[in-house]
Amino acid sequence: MVIFQQPLRRPNAEWSAMTDRIFILKVWARSKRMSVRGLLLVLATVVAFTAAAQTACSTKSVRVAIDDSGPVRVVVLPFMVSPGMTGGDKELQWTAMAAPALLVKASRRLPDIEVVPFWEVMPAAISVAQAARTFTDESAASIANWVSAQWAVTGEIHRTGRSNSYSVVIDFIPTNATTVPFRHIRTRRMDTIGTNFYIGLRQWLRYATARPIPLLQVREPGLQRMRTIGEALDKEYGWTVTAEPGTAQAAVYEAFMEDEDWTKLLFSPTMYPSLSIGNPDGDR
Repeated sequence: MVIFQQPLRRPNAEWSAMTDRIFILKVWARSKRMSVRGLLLVLATVVAFTAAAQTACSTKSVRVAIDDSGPVRVVVLPFMVSPGMTGGDKELQWTAMAAPALLVKASRRLPDIEVVPFWEVMPAAISVAQAARTFTDESAASIANWVSAQWAVTGEIHRTGRSNSYSVVIDFIPTNATTVPFRHIRTRRMDTIGTNFYIGLRQWLRYATARPIPLLQVREPGLQRMRTIGEALDKEYGWTVTAEPGTAQAAVYEAFMEDEDWTKLLFSPTMYPSLSIGNPDGDR
């Protein structure tokens, strides 16, 4: 038996051309889909980058909240240099009152600081410090709370290992337990201690309020020039010596001639009535 097989039919030219066009269209469509997908990815990347840049710019432009609640009320406490303290120096006892007096003087150049009169603070300071004449952060803050102040300022002065060199440490203690204390430290000769008290107060005030504080070109007198007023205040209130209130008229007169308002912050007008009438000669 012979089997005859019909030969396979070759596609004609029209059929071949049509299939080629279909193939090309499929490839073109696929490439278009890929191009669109790539374009969308690029567009998404640009949008994300732009949003991130705008967020970064807006973050940089955010300002720190500024405390506009008015002047910061502080108490300035006696410095801790009594002989009973570790490292105490009898020759430095007068600085325990002279340094606070100079701090009060320097603070008057900064209107954003309201100092509680020294004569209002001293009874509580002596009661809290007791015989050791020392303060902790907690005890200093308690005194500030007692007179409705927001900060307490205290410190100490002691000799360093170098000749005629002294270390001054000033602590600013907040009454708010969530606020971090501020410390100012300097090493100076005795005649230049205190000349940078204004700088220390300005640095602390900027830290406490976040407000810009103008820098004045001022230099306070050295602590040595405050010795007379320091010894008079010590005798008036009895920080390291026996108190003899009402016997500092000469020092009151001298201080009044230099700065009336400063003197009224240091000495009680009840004890020295002449301060109330603006006549320092009244009790002489």
